[in-house]
Amino acid sequence: MSQLTDRETEAAILRFLESDTRVDNREIDVHVEEGTVYLTGRVDSAAERQAVQEDVEAARAQSLVNQITLRNYVQRTDRELKEEVKHALMRDASVENEQIEIDAKNGEVILQGRMDSYAQKHAAEDVAWWTPGVTNVVSHLEVAAADAIPEDLKD
Repeated sequence: MSQLTDRETEAAILRFLESDTRVDNREIDVHVEEGTVYLTGRVDSAAERQAVQEDVEAARAQSLVNQITLRNYVQRTDRELKEEVKHALMRDASVENEQIEIDAKNGEVILQGRMDSYAQKHAAEDVAWWTPGVTNVVSHLEVAAADAIPEDLKD
């Protein structure tokens, strides 16, 4: 498979962004130079910024410089952020939050624990991403039961 030109890479990324309902593509500027993707703009949440990055990865870009800033960023201490994520998880009925250990450091949230299903795992990760003050989520959540694998993903 041949390497895409900068212009083709930029067009592919823009198509991904336009089709992604998690992203307001009008807020994002994309420039590709010598295979490196440069992202600038302002978004409403770390979750939206992460969605943009996933779209760039889906377009198979060589490298990425993500300079997207958060519009409504709330600076919180590690302790405040940990408590805010904990309370957000408690409010979400689809997450068994007592199985999750939370740590926070400089805006990054680390989740650890065992979940009963992939749906709970993804819901917990989403809750953390959407918590104000979070800049990154590192998930070490595991799914406890082998039968929790969706039927369409089994052999």
